[in-house]
Amino acid sequence: MRRAFFAIATLVLSFASASAGLVYNVKACTPGVDCTIGSHGTSSGSGPSNADFRTFFSTQLGVDLSSDTFTWSTASNANGYMFGHVDDTTFNIHTAYLWNGSSLQCCTLDEPYAITDGNDHNLFIGIDPAGVSNAGQPLSPAFLAGPGGPMGLAPVDYTLTAAALALIGDAWGSVQFQNIDNANVILASWDGPTGWLLFTPETTVPAPEPAAALLLVPALLMVRRLRRR
Repeated sequence: MRRAFFAIATLVLSFASASAGLVYNVKACTPGVDCTIGSHGTSSGSGPSNADFRTFFSTQLGVDLSSDTFTWSTASNANGYMFGHVDDTTFNIHTAYLWNGSSLQCCTLDEPYAITDGNDHNLFIGIDPAGVSNAGQPLSPAFLAGPGGPMGLAPVDYTLTAAALALIGDAWGSVQFQNIDNANVILASWDGPTGWLLFTPETTVPAPEPAAALLLVPALLMVRRLRRR
């Protein structure tokens, strides 16, 4: 009974953790002094080819790109996702891309839309002045997003503490996310003092969202039955 109880309790906690939005504290930092950020994995898999870019953009833009040539940069995480900047030689395509290991998912928003980094939780950061990947978020053009497309990545819910909002103040539009590690810590540049910010998620887990809480009801009822035995 104890093993079953522990398994269900773990399930309940995992639902709560997965459904909770990130809450960030922020501090101004100095590179080489206190801008401490970890790392994330990389992929050894094969990325997109010129033919993959031709197919993706031809489908999305409705034009014949059979003779087009693409050049692109490549970064990755440990889950096979590859991302970077892509340009072509014919139709003035200049944007970011996301490769999921087998196909291109994103993007058709023109530059300065950019994906600057992505960690092994498939959280990606970047710049989106158009407001697609940062819809509902406290900062813009900076974004925190998950896989999505085809226009741009899908925004991920996060909030800033009151102290963080006070620190950033009217300079929120200058914040640009540069790096993210596997602890979801984000290093950002900005126009304020020192020129850099460190976004650190709070260690406490917020309450699950209402929709996720409803999913926990059957599991909690089972816990009560086990306790009565």
